[in-house]
This record gives sequence, C-alpha cells and structure tokens, in this order.
Amino acid sequence: MKRRRNFRQGSEARTPIDERAAKPAAREQSPHERRRLNSRPNDRNEAHPGVEKKRKQGRDSEDADPNFSHSAFSHPAGFSEVRPAAEQLYGVSPVLEALRAGKRPIERITIVEGAHESRLREMIQLAHAANVPVRRVPRAELLHLATAGVNHQGVIAIVAAAHYHSADGLLDKLAARVGTNDAPLAVVLDGVEDPRNLGAIIRTIECAGAHAVFIPERRAVGLTETVAKASAGALEYVPVARVANITRLIEELKGRGIWVVGAAAEASENYTSWDWAVPCAVVLGGEGEGLRRLVREHCDALVRIPLNGRIESLNVAVAAGIVLYEAVRQRTAKSAAT
Repeated sequence: MKRRRNFRQGSEARTPIDERAAKPAAREQSPHERRRLNSRPNDRNEAHPGVEKKRKQGRDSEDADPNFSHSAFSHPAGFSEVRPAAEQLYGVSPVLEALRAGKRPIERITIVEGAHESRLREMIQLAHAANVPVRRVPRAELLHLATAGVNHQGVIAIVAAAHYHSADGLLDKLAARVGTNDAPLAVVLDGVEDPRNLGAIIRTIECAGAHAVFIPERRAVGLTETVAKASAGALEYVPVARVANITRLIEELKGRGIWVVGAAAEASENYTSWDWAVPCAVVLGGEGEGLRRLVREHCDALVRIPLNGRIESLNVAVAAGIVLYEAVRQRTAKSAAT
C-alpha cells in the first residue's frame, strides 16, 4: 500500500499545475456503471499477443492432458468439488424388480415416512433377505436425495459399486483356513465413513493378501463408486461383507478359532509384539472416535502403534497398512524358517 501511494504522489508531481487545474473533478460512478464497465472485454489484454499466447497454451494443456485442472489455482480455500452422484433407482416397481433379479447390488433403500405398507411389504422383505438396509426419512430429506423432477414414488435405492458377500459364507471360509499354512487374516472396520479411506484400506488388504473385510451396515460408508476408484481395482478381488452388529461378529470370529485384535491408542502392547502368524482379525476404528467401548471390550487383545510426534492418531488407512504389513513380515519370516 505504501508503494502504491508513493507512485500516485509521484504521478501528480509530474503533472503540470495548469493541467491539473483544468481537469474536472472525477464523478463517483454509480454501482450500475461500475458493473457495466467491468463487464466489458479488456481490449488491451485481448489485443496483446502475449496474453493470447498464454491463453492458447492453457487450452492446449487442457486438450493434451485429460487430468489437467485449474482447481489448484482458481478455487478458493475450502472449496470442495461436486462429486458425481451414485446410481439411483426410483419408484416401487424398479426397486422391487432389482431386488427380485438380484443382478445389481443394492447399497441401501430409503423410504419416505408414511408410505403405504401394503405396496412396500414385498420390497422390504426382499431387502431384509438380501441384507440391504432400509431406512425411513421425512419427505424433505427424500427430496434432497432425489434428482430434481423424477417420480420417486417415495422410494429411492442406491446401487452399490460391487456385490457384497454373505457374512456367514465369509466366516466359514475363514474358519476353513484355520490350521493350514495360510492362516486366516481378516479386517473388521468399526465405522469408517470416508470412502477414500475405505478404498485405500481395501487396496492394502488385497496387496497384503488378507482374506476378507467386514463393515457395519449403518454409520459407515458402503461400496460406492468413490470407494471403487480409491481401491484402484482391488475391490474386484477383496470380499466385503456387511454385518448388523460388530460385537456379535467378533464373537462369531472367536467361535471359529480366530483371534480378534483391536488397534487402540490406549493399549499397552506394541503392535509388533503380537503374533500375527496365528489366525487373526484386526479391528480398526472410524475416523472420529476410533474403536467403540463395547468393541474394545470384546476384542481378545488391544495393540497400539507408537506415535513419537505431536499428533495423537494416524489416519485409519495408514494404520491398516502398518498392521497388515507387520503381519506379512511375521508370516513371511515364519514360512522361511520352516
């Protein structure tokens, strides 16, 4: 500001006194005039060859690179890009037929409060049989979920990016590995809500050779398109199952001879001290509160990842990678020794 003020003073000093006296006083522009002037094209910039050259280079960069984006330069701080919505089915008949056919995985079904039960009875029964969560919401919330102008008939279904596996089927497959040279290694996620975190965890699970991942039906992200993209294709190979109750799942795992180990900051045992070569499932908490109290209490053991800095916790996807690759290290070492 000081430099600009000095520049103006210097300009006035170079102007002859008689010229300054002859100049009429500047009239303040009205808001309408300012808007009109600002909307005019900048003739000086349009005519300048350097400016046009830079614009052309920018357009060429966009055409040459499909990933080119101005977002790092043009978006203000805190700006978040609008993500494409997940595929949706609207109306009683389309959702009912999708459930009957069973070809498209349904993530969840949302029904408006006060809808006629007689029309929805079969749909709800099929949804429960397929372990598809059904929730009821006020009409205003349903309208917020729906695309403007569609005839939703009070029913919206979200199509998942991949099929879910049966939890019982996965548990049986894990139990079949107990006592073999390829001991079961599973991951249980207690409320991970960020789709990019879930996708990154699934990618790590596939790379580490783990056998299954379990996620809760509610208060957690499902298999969305963002999850599929973040997994970099790993979702095609990693079996994912949804369960209604994590603590009940833990008891099911224990009953099949699988040790359940939770990762918690308050644990006294270091994660490297646990024997990951045994049949086991690692339980990781969500981004906000970590492992819930009941989940912690049902685990066979709790381990921690030491933190030497000032931040109190690691990202859940990073924690998953650390623990899973410690399991890979121990199992590789044991296999080499035998």
